[in-house]
Amino acid sequence: MSSGGEPQSCETSGGVYPFDFETLDWRGLWNELKSVVDFWIGHGVRIFRVDNPHTKAFAFWEWLIRTTQEAHPDVVYLAEAFTRPKVMHRLAKLGFSQSYTYFTWRNTKQELTDYFTELNLGPGREYYRPNVWPNTPDILPETLQSGLRPMYAARLILAATLSANYGIYGPTYELMESAPREPGSEHNVTDQDLPPDTHRNLATRRPDN
Repeated sequence: MSSGGEPQSCETSGGVYPFDFETLDWRGLWNELKSVVDFWIGHGVRIFRVDNPHTKAFAFWEWLIRTTQEAHPDVVYLAEAFTRPKVMHRLAKLGFSQSYTYFTWRNTKQELTDYFTELNLGPGREYYRPNVWPNTPDILPETLQSGLRPMYAARLILAATLSANYGIYGPTYELMESAPREPGSEHNVTDQDLPPDTHRNLATRRPDN
């Protein structure tokens, strides 16, 4: 059987080793992975943010989403995929409830107008449900590296008013953490990069503390 997605790497990424979705016992693997989803559904979880689904077997996602939602129609799957537009649209057609967008990198009035016109009036309007993020757990766009409060406020207001669904990576956004992991990059300083006392220090800086 074919994965239907992009070529899958056998290398580890961030300490996570990829499953072989085309193994001879693929049915056993798929059922076991579904049991993990079922476990969390049993504990009340109804929203699943799927990291890089375009690097996994497309047939698996189509099967998992369909079988999950047949039993639990209120379960939502968010495709966390920044990749080629055709691939992002393919994931939406497979059944993902919501999809990441390029809002993070659309900054000028014209860029925003063109992009949201495409989302609302293009063919994808029938199946592609955009979820816009000013930042993500991984990405700190250049616009936010200024550290300016008006920019943070503007991007949040744009996200909340241009789309029915939006999200932020809360801790860094609330505190306007604007330093990238290294100069010239768009990567956030991730948890594993932070010294042990950082989380306690960040908590004491919140307004309600």
